Amino acid sequence: MRRVLILGGTAEARAPAAELSSRTVHVVSSLAGRVNNPRLPGG
Repeated sequence: MRRVLILGGTAEARAPAAELSSRTVHVVSSLAGRVNNPRLPGG
């Protein structure tokens, strides 16, 4: 299984995370910054 690390927390990072996690790819997302309720990406 392939693994992909996505650095982000923006819509531009969430879109490919959602697409890749719907396939046979293990997605790890790293979020930066402080927010009360972050929108978590897929994976």
